[in-house]
This record gives sequence, structure tokens and C-alpha cells, in this order.
Amino acid sequence: MDTITKLIKCFFLAIFACIFYVQAQEITKPNIILIVADDLGYGDLGSYGSQIIKTPHLDRLAAQGVRFTDAYAGASVCSPSRGTLLTGKHTGHARIRGNMTRQGGVEGFKDGVPVRRPSLLDTDTTVAQILQEHGYRTFLVNKWHVEGFNESAHPQRKGFDEFVGWLVKEPKSHNHYPEIRFKGYEPYVVEENKTGKHGKHATDMTTEEAIAIIKRKQDQPFFLMITYNAPHVPLHAKSTALYDSLHLSAQDKSYAALVSHLDEGVGSIVQTIEDLGIAEETVVIFVSDNGGSREAQLQQIVQNGPLRGMKADLYEGGIRVPLIVKYGAVTTGKTSTFPAYFPDLYATLLDIGGVQDGRETDGTSLLPELFTPNSQNREGRFLYWEQYPKKGIQQAVRWGDWKLIRPGDDAPVELYNLRADIGETTNLSEKHPDIVDKLQAFLQQAHVPSDWWPVE
Repeated sequence: MDTITKLIKCFFLAIFACIFYVQAQEITKPNIILIVADDLGYGDLGSYGSQIIKTPHLDRLAAQGVRFTDAYAGASVCSPSRGTLLTGKHTGHARIRGNMTRQGGVEGFKDGVPVRRPSLLDTDTTVAQILQEHGYRTFLVNKWHVEGFNESAHPQRKGFDEFVGWLVKEPKSHNHYPEIRFKGYEPYVVEENKTGKHGKHATDMTTEEAIAIIKRKQDQPFFLMITYNAPHVPLHAKSTALYDSLHLSAQDKSYAALVSHLDEGVGSIVQTIEDLGIAEETVVIFVSDNGGSREAQLQQIVQNGPLRGMKADLYEGGIRVPLIVKYGAVTTGKTSTFPAYFPDLYATLLDIGGVQDGRETDGTSLLPELFTPNSQNREGRFLYWEQYPKKGIQQAVRWGDWKLIRPGDDAPVELYNLRADIGETTNLSEKHPDIVDKLQAFLQQAHVPSDWWPVE
């Protein structure tokens, strides 16, 4: 394709993007439903290549919306990933950079062992707070995980009008069959699960609570964040009947069943908005908080498909995730290869809500990309991650098709071309020293020191 043809193509793509963007803005403050899975792998959905796990409802959602092939979580583990989504800041700038702090934070207990957890602080503003300030009713169902042991970081102090689900401080509240659950600030007993019984599954509770919110007659647009536990370990599935006839290990059957149960819940939520006649004025976003986990110990199911690495890694398997967005009829059946991540979702949620907030963010709105996929400039932006092993710091950056990983302070950097090598098998750092230098310079620029995670 010659230069003139490329310019003409870009011109018309830009025109179409503007037209669709204007059409989107004609829906004044649409409802927003953000659904977040927990440890769902990149390859766990049929629409992302799974040949074993049945996910018809999410596959239908993908066929009705935009399926992102190159979407990323904000981090490779839970708390920092969710923190980037809520505040729009990548882990080099964010308050929360790990599930536990190296120092600071608030002390509590995990499995009887003292730990120090981070949390959002009063000075941190969430996307829910901003939407709340601009006319949205805001709801959170199930998992929060950015409060640590800090009472002032409760969801209803960080932008949610209503909350039902679980909190870190109460260990009996966070599993697939919780004995304790919270409504607002108050805990209550789940009678069906008392004394260790498996009577009421958290996936069912989460779906039912979300649907009850949607069915209320709202006098203003709503933002509903639904954060399922599935398919996080322990693999306590409600039923493995869908998979009992297959030659799978018990772990694989339970994992697949958790994903399919999650899929059923999403299907029920989407069916509810269709039955209520509000589907065209409601944006539905589905994503996972990070890649599939080693803790599941699966044998036949390959959670992250062709990707290298798992949860807690900065290789693609730890951070690349399924992302599906449905926004009215004009998004039907599209695929985007645009590299996007959680800080972008923050910016996108505000853009969908018509909010011009002015606060700094490390993300860019994906709204134009929803209506004209692959129209945005992918070469001029950097996506950044960092995490903290026992010592030092690990960093990664994606720039266009290139990805640089700094595995640790003393380890040599690794460079991959993801377009040619999605599995990160061939380190090209010695062949492209100019790109390495450029991306290493960005790593230094992107990291702002943190009191909670000092780098030794």
C-alpha cells in the first residue's frame, strides 16, 4: 500500500470514527455495566479460542460487540490491577502496586498470619466518585479488594451509593460459599452456608444481587460494577455436570464449571437488560482482572491459550486478558487489535458518561475505537506495568508491537515483537539495541517511587 493510499484510508477512518462518536454521544449518559472476572485466562472463552470450556453467553456478547485481542489488565495480580482501573493510573504512578506492602499500609491477618495490605486513601479519586458527581447512581456487587484493612476505603466512601458483597477484613466473606456477606457497612449471615455448608454459591448471589439493582426503576443513569469471584481458587464449583462426561481431571472439570457458571450469570444479566428494553442505552463491558493462575493446577485446560506465563508474571499470560465491549448496534461483530489496558477503561467510562473531568490519567478513551476499531494510533503510546518480588522491582512496557521486560534488577532485559511472537519465545534485545534503549528510558520515566514499595 503506497503512502497516498494509506493517507486516504486514514482520512476516511477518522471521518467514520467521528460520525460514530457523535452517534454515541446522542445517547445521553447511558447506563454502564462493568463485569470483572477473577483470574480468568486469556484463552478460557470460546470467543478467545477455548475448545473445552462452554461460554455461549459471553461468545454471544463478543459477537454483538467489540472483542479486543490485545487488551491488558492493569497488573498481574488483583489489588493493583483493580486500583489502576478505578483511578486511571498505571502501577508506576498508582497508590496500590501489590496485594501486600513492603512497609506501611495497615496490618491485619491472612490465614492467621500478620500481613500489611495497601488501600486507596482519601486523596485517591475513583471513577465511581466522578460518575457519582456527574449524575450517576453507582453500585458495586461482590468483590472490592482495594480497601485492605482500612475502613476509610470502604466502597461507599469511594464513590458507590450502594455495596453488597465481601470485604478483606472478614475471611468468612470471601470464598465461593461465604458464610458472611456485607450489605453496605453491615455484615449478615448467609444461612445456607453456615458451618461450612455449600448451600448458596457466590456466583448466584452476585448475579441475583446485580439483577435486583438493574430491575429497580432508576430515575437517573446507573453505573453498576459486578466483580465475580470466579474462577479464582479454591475451585468450588456449584456443579460439574456439564463436564462429567469428558476425560478431564477433577480440577479441570471444576475450573471449567466455574467459568461456565460465570458465563450463565453474565447471560442472565444481559437478558435482564434486554427484557427491560434498556439494552440500547446500556454499555456492557466484560474483562478479567489478570491472567489465569498456576494455583488452579490444571492438566488439560490451557488457561492463557498461546501466551507465556501466568498470573503474577509480566509475560503476556499474566496480564493479557479478554475484553468485550457492547455499546448499541453499531459495535456488532467487530474486532480490535488496539493495545488497551485498565487505565484506558477508566478514561473510557468517563467518556461514555460525558464527563470532561480534567484529572490526570495514564489512559486514553477507547470510545472512538469501539465504533471504528483499529483507527487509533497505536505506535505513539506506551503501556506500562511494574510489580514487586521479594527484592527489587520488575517492569514491562508495550510500545506498538514491541514489548520490553525487565525481569529483575540483575537480570538482562528481554525484548519481544508480539505481532510476530505472541508466545514471547524469541528475545530480540541484542538485535534491536536502539529499541531497547528507547524502552529502557521509558521504564525509568514511568516509575515514581512509592513509600509502601521502596526499591532496595
